[in-house]
Amino acid sequence: MIYNIHYADDYRGGLCEFYAHNLNILYNFGITLNRKIKQMEVNPTLAKNHFVKYHTKNNFLIRSKCKTITQLSNLDNDQLLNKYNDSFLKTFRSAYNKSPFYKKLYQENGITIDEIKDITDIEKLPLINRQMIKDNINDIYIGNNLFKVKGLTSGTSGSPLTVFRTPLSIITELSYISNFRKLHGFNFGQPMLSIRGYLNKLKSHEYFKKANILYISGSNINENTIEEYYKLIKSFNPVAIEAFPSYLYKLFIELEKKGLKIDIPISFTSSEILYDFQRERIEPFFNTSIFDWYGNVERSIGIAQGKDLKYSPLPLYSINEYKKNSVITTSLINQSFPLIRYEIDDRISLASDDFLRNISSPEILKIEGRAGDTIELKDGSIVGCIDHAFKGVKNLEYAQIHQYDKREPIEIKILVNNKFSVDDEKILKSNLIKMLGLDMLFTFNYCNQEDFTFNNSNKYKLIIKDNK
Repeated sequence: MIYNIHYADDYRGGLCEFYAHNLNILYNFGITLNRKIKQMEVNPTLAKNHFVKYHTKNNFLIRSKCKTITQLSNLDNDQLLNKYNDSFLKTFRSAYNKSPFYKKLYQENGITIDEIKDITDIEKLPLINRQMIKDNINDIYIGNNLFKVKGLTSGTSGSPLTVFRTPLSIITELSYISNFRKLHGFNFGQPMLSIRGYLNKLKSHEYFKKANILYISGSNINENTIEEYYKLIKSFNPVAIEAFPSYLYKLFIELEKKGLKIDIPISFTSSEILYDFQRERIEPFFNTSIFDWYGNVERSIGIAQGKDLKYSPLPLYSINEYKKNSVITTSLINQSFPLIRYEIDDRISLASDDFLRNISSPEILKIEGRAGDTIELKDGSIVGCIDHAFKGVKNLEYAQIHQYDKREPIEIKILVNNKFSVDDEKILKSNLIKMLGLDMLFTFNYCNQEDFTFNNSNKYKLIIKDNK
């Protein structure tokens, strides 16, 4: 039996869907669903959804797993590397023995199970990619079909990709998230404002009382709605906010234009690149500290910011091999759908190329996003971190760079407020010339927000390369 869920925005969905079809599991926790629903003064279907969400995020399994993650974080480097080694060998051997896909792949490459003796042998294994997963999904999954949860990525880098998860792997993921948030001062049950993809254009907001979460629709934040949202948020008085960076930035823009101020002490961002120019404007306005989470819907990599704002891999979440234009990832949290040496086209810059050190404690300098998130120059070179050109430019609300052919001028779409001046444009132009050089022509296109390009999940990207 397979349960379908779309992963683009709500990472909790898979387990919620599983529980919704397997309520006997909830009864095993000593809970009677119908009785709980009757106690809620809401629509029965909505009540069941809220009930399920609450217990997927707040149960003894997650609390127990959080303790384990904390213990891992306190290990010294050698002890942690031993844990990585054991987990890698367990994942590899299980995949070799149980997965028809991996057994065939490794045998075709002349690799025997005894040849891989420790984690340093991982580079002997062949890479896998999205297309290979698409073509072999059923031969990769080695778990019990009763617990299979089917998920779809949002397809930001092409057509959607199907992956399989299980309740155990979802609980593990939620435990890492819970532990990460607790580290930064947020405890489940405190008031949380959520601006992700949970609500669409047809619903402005929803309050989940049991978990104390106020959801608002990011796609409905505009100059006509911002005053009502301000009253709603101000009354709710959230301790923290979880949001796509673009939605958090949009909330800031609209509030600033109206002169409306809200303090939200903690901000958690994920699912998009958090650009420096966004952080430098959001943090002082909300009097907040932003902590960013970097991962993917395949759950093959997990990196998050600590209290010092440095990015570090989540302990025993994945093995990451950092290459020039990609990261080769091996998931350690989903034994039922093993992804071993799965290549993703994101770029992460490190201070060192020490293989073992970079598994457990790399010094991450910059998460640059996808390899395609760069500007190509006429001489064949590329420019990354182009978001730096927008830092310090006042009265600029949004910007997006469109480059379809390096032989043609770059189109830079900008949305500005009524205070944007000729001097502001000169500063922006000077910043771009410093980064792109004099030979690379560009034009400014003053736009409305609807002229910007967002993907199917309504996520923002700074650089657009495909005009189809």
